[in-house]
Amino acid sequence: MKRKFVLFMMAVWAVNCLVFTGCNDNNGEEEVSIGTKNSETTAVSGVWKKNTTVNVSGQIYVPQGQSLTIEEGVEVIINADAQDNNNTKIEFIVEGNLYCFGTAGAPILFTVPAKFRDKKTDGRHWGGIIGSSTCVEILLDHVLVEYTGAITTTASPSVTKGLFKAGGGEGMVAFNTNNPKGKYVITNSTFRYTGEDAIYVQGGECIFTNNLFYAVGNEGGEAINVKAGCKVDAAFNVMYSPNTNAFKLSNSGVGGERFQAQINAYNNTIINAGWRRDPGKPKGGSVWAEGGLVNIFNNLIVNCMFGAKAPNFGKGGEEGVVLESVIDYNFYASGTAESEVPQHRENGTLSAFDGFKSGVKDVVYGVHDLRGDAKGANDPKFVSFPFASNPLLDFNYNESWNLHLQAGSPALDAAKVRTGFTPYFSTNGLTLNNKTYKSPVPAIYFGAFGQ
Repeated sequence: MKRKFVLFMMAVWAVNCLVFTGCNDNNGEEEVSIGTKNSETTAVSGVWKKNTTVNVSGQIYVPQGQSLTIEEGVEVIINADAQDNNNTKIEFIVEGNLYCFGTAGAPILFTVPAKFRDKKTDGRHWGGIIGSSTCVEILLDHVLVEYTGAITTTASPSVTKGLFKAGGGEGMVAFNTNNPKGKYVITNSTFRYTGEDAIYVQGGECIFTNNLFYAVGNEGGEAINVKAGCKVDAAFNVMYSPNTNAFKLSNSGVGGERFQAQINAYNNTIINAGWRRDPGKPKGGSVWAEGGLVNIFNNLIVNCMFGAKAPNFGKGGEEGVVLESVIDYNFYASGTAESEVPQHRENGTLSAFDGFKSGVKDVVYGVHDLRGDAKGANDPKFVSFPFASNPLLDFNYNESWNLHLQAGSPALDAAKVRTGFTPYFSTNGLTLNNKTYKSPVPAIYFGAFGQ
């Protein structure tokens, strides 16, 4: 039975910020309250012990030079109510380090009170985990993050710290970075019911592997959005129904410490991307690359609105992605389901096949891609998934689906995938909190799962 107590904070800075050190010694089944609505931002550091429930009632941050470790089974319940008359919502700013060590049996949960868990993408109940320009390391391992996308106000911590537009009315992403010298690893985690992007990185060396994304974005939004100042390996992720793209890759903001964006995106399974984007404002529908050095290969792209797009591909410079970039060796599959959105029908994009076939603007056609010549012709033969009939605008991932491949699947053809490629962090890896994490090598099949 849970025992409720309030952990009183000690004022440590002249700005009256508070520090939470996480002193639960009973290893679980405790309940902790942090912060107060309308109060000053609360500083958090130390350890949140396993199986603790942490109720967050006000703005929180990890101070520069300090670390917060969250152990397995912790539930972080973030108040979804407005913090002031401007409807400012809670954000979690990381100026130091954050380490989340969940497990498969006891993941860490960042959520909102039960009454707000509506399984929709327009709730926008809190502002996500935001790494500042001084944040050095963040690890999320077996973490579930949901119900982010709160709209910024002039009082939002991300705005007052200059991380997002001042009063720009932007929706906050679920996870963000701003330090090109930082190191960030997200693995075995889930992002869902986000009003905007799930992962939006503006700096750092990153490994994003074995994650599940679904119900990402409301009026726009990507599963993974990469800007200048980033070097990224993203592999073996499942991206189901991102509003716009699974990957948006841009060199935006390059200059100074923000070096050319570099990303390897391989062996990901991408399904239903792009259909929920406003058809009057199309911008991709699976992968969108508009700058930097990209390697997009061995991905299984199913029932998405368009194939991988890269405007001015092959021109290089400011006109497009770097000439050495590769968008090839991808498997495209279109079922027979059609969109009922009137503008999709007017535009002639009824099914995924219409967005995959030759001649579509900005789509990159790799010479080694595998593409069907008709709707339903390139069935990847998932163990359990309604490939032909799954509704294109559906965004709720069904946990009973099995996206492994049946014996005889054409997506298992080892002769058709790209091999001999070394990801950025597969050899030396990234070391966070004295532990080294390495990117997996590309598999000899398409998508996130083999047979």
